[in-house]
Amino acid sequence: MELREILADWRDYDDAAFRLGIFLGVFPRDQKFNAVKSMFWMDGYPLGDMLVDFLDRMAQTGVLLKDEEDERYKWNPEPPDLS
Repeated sequence: MELREILADWRDYDDAAFRLGIFLGVFPRDQKFNAVKSMFWMDGYPLGDMLVDFLDRMAQTGVLLKDEEDERYKWNPEPPDLS
């Protein structure tokens, strides 16, 4: 499955970061979110911060959309031409 499919709908920041981690192979495909969710909620947890930062950078380039108010992300259905 492609990342555009995984993030096709709005996802809270922690869920989006978790799914990105699975996509990148950081977490095994059968990893349960409840077992690792605290890494996204603790300030300064390196792995959680890195995955959320990656989402933020993707939003800055226009690949993702970010809802600042609700802290959620989704794939931009009309991403910019990055070529």
